[in-house]
Amino acid sequence: MPYPQAFLDIQLTFARKMAQLSSQPYHEAILRQTALYRILGLDWSLDPQNPVWQQFIAAIEGEPDDAPVVYRFYSERAAQGLIPEHDTERPHWGCFSYELLDNPKAVRMHFSNWDASGFGPLSHQRQPARLGELREMFQHIRQEHPDAEHVKGGTWLYNRKEYCRLFPPEYGASAQVDHPHLLARGLWGQFLRHGNRLNEETTARFLRNVESLQDAAAYAGCFPYQNLVTDAPIRLFYAFYGLDA
Repeated sequence: MPYPQAFLDIQLTFARKMAQLSSQPYHEAILRQTALYRILGLDWSLDPQNPVWQQFIAAIEGEPDDAPVVYRFYSERAAQGLIPEHDTERPHWGCFSYELLDNPKAVRMHFSNWDASGFGPLSHQRQPARLGELREMFQHIRQEHPDAEHVKGGTWLYNRKEYCRLFPPEYGASAQVDHPHLLARGLWGQFLRHGNRLNEETTARFLRNVESLQDAAAYAGCFPYQNLVTDAPIRLFYAFYGLDA
């Protein structure tokens, strides 16, 4: 489902503020301090010479109000099927996937909304489905990676009890504030509700914070929910999902 224009607009507002405070070009702030490169369906290279990105920058160059132009550019690519809705590079179990970290004894968990039920993916109606997906995923991890000892994560969603209740309590309790990952779409997800509807409350708080920001280095405080990192022994997950037997 396409993003609403306001979701892209708040990122442009943030980029303008960061460009102003740090004396960097506006187009550089869009590239380095928003998720627009990824939102346009481009890879993680963040290559400013990418032909699509060059077309995008040329389209907004000199526009006094570039928000409609940005959204039109995005919408046209979405209509052409050039923007994948989900990351399909990893196998997934419903809304969850994982990757092995450089340390082969640790896995990193990822969440993406693949739920088509009509309910929110973290709603109480869908909690049994999420727990079933996690049980299957950790059963797979146990079989394929028996040496794994730790589970790590990093997302603003650890601020939400609806998300943390899906994991062992010790995992949620381990959460520590991390710096915001501006390039990833995940952090900006706090400004959306289920169905990609704008979350007016968090958006309004964010825009007020951006307007009053005086120091570019303090940009993390603009976000209502901080990115949190987590780490817990994998044995807790096996026990939590009933995989000890």
